[in-house]
Amino acid sequence: MKYSIVKYLLTTFLCISALSSFSQRKIINYTEVGGLIHQSNTAGDNSKFNGFRTRTGVTRVIQEHYGLGFALGTDNYKKSSGENYNTLPLTLTAAYYFNPELTGLKADVYGGYAIKLFSNLNRGLTAGAGLSYSVAVNKGMNLGLQTGYNYQQIDFPSTFFQESFNLGSYRIGLGITFK
Repeated sequence: MKYSIVKYLLTTFLCISALSSFSQRKIINYTEVGGLIHQSNTAGDNSKFNGFRTRTGVTRVIQEHYGLGFALGTDNYKKSSGENYNTLPLTLTAAYYFNPELTGLKADVYGGYAIKLFSNLNRGLTAGAGLSYSVAVNKGMNLGLQTGYNYQQIDFPSTFFQESFNLGSYRIGLGITFK
């Protein structure tokens, strides 16, 4: 299943890249660093999970206010008892820019899968939505504040000693956009 999701995401990226060569629309890059503040979990205990997040992504502005793209990042959750859960989410993203100059308010949604490339990574579905506000630093760069909600499934194989569970987190972050 995870390989079909990765294939789907890569095919979508290739299509977006190919379409960009036929259009004068912008392709922008953004990078986010932030935190994940525990909201809920289904782990079966009262543990809190807080985390650190990084994201980098590419978005193609397909109309004056809309953008589609993909992102790759890391979410590192730490349980209050000291256990760590690290994920490598690969997501498709959609954004609505209230200002066509890409400053001010932006709404975004994303969904994808956290892939397990190495033994210290956890896998599972991921999704979220949020708002950000950015200001132009110069013609080619914005700085912004971001907030929203993040859902992450921590999926263990059925032969593993631990059961799968879900995490809900509020996300806050600082972002930089190159346009």
